[in-house]
Amino acid sequence: MQLQTRSSVARAAPAASRTRCIKVSSAAHVAGIREEAIERGRNDPASGLSARFVPFKDVQQAKLSGEEYSLDTVVYRSKDGGLLDVYHDMDALKRFDAAHWKKLFDGRVGTTLWPYGSGVWSKKEWVLPGIGDDDIVSMFEGGTNLFWAERFGREALGMSDLWVKQCGNSHTGSFKDLGMTVLVSQVNRIRKLRPGAISAVGCASTGDTSAALSAYCAAAGIPSIVFLPADKISLAQLVQPIANGALVLSIDTDFDGCMKLIKEVTAETPIYLAN
Repeated sequence: MQLQTRSSVARAAPAASRTRCIKVSSAAHVAGIREEAIERGRNDPASGLSARFVPFKDVQQAKLSGEEYSLDTVVYRSKDGGLLDVYHDMDALKRFDAAHWKKLFDGRVGTTLWPYGSGVWSKKEWVLPGIGDDDIVSMFEGGTNLFWAERFGREALGMSDLWVKQCGNSHTGSFKDLGMTVLVSQVNRIRKLRPGAISAVGCASTGDTSAALSAYCAAAGIPSIVFLPADKISLAQLVQPIANGALVLSIDTDFDGCMKLIKEVTAETPIYLAN
């Protein structure tokens, strides 16, 4: 069986049928799409966009206090112990109108264009605008099916046209893949900027978080550590972090106990807290 690269398939197909041919990328071409992404980034008109951490209460009150942190800083809480939120430069975003964003996003989603074929990274400018495409850790997550639940909608909810988003048919079987691609990508960036700043990524979990974390860390070559409550998760949930090479610790406590321990460990070591 002869394997053709994407470019050779396109040349071999008749002009009228090129849009229907199956495109198979060789290993060499996979490296090429990453290089192409880096080159595109140098000429990106939206490269002036930015985001930063601010206290979550500032966002709630719609008034910035002046406390802020770079996304490249390892920080989990504001000065008063509250949560942090990612705050985007809205003035910079407003330089582009709705028509621009719609055309940009629609042209990316569902393609094999690195990394924009991902349902998350197709909207990179609204997620992590400052990260380089070569730092992104993605398995082209997202874009999962919408299933028509006609009967359930009609009989249970009184709705005539109900569609259900099925996030369970993702890489690890959890919607948490959608957030984990962002977290691990940012960790990957920090590790490149400051080697030694982060040695591993850890989490407390009852299943889904550990599966997603271990999968994306494995893809990036980053060590992962998982604290699980003993005898409180299914075998299916335990298999994934082990198969992905994570250090799995079964602790004789509940989730809250695991969370307390992982916080203590990450506070004293260069292990990044994923919870």
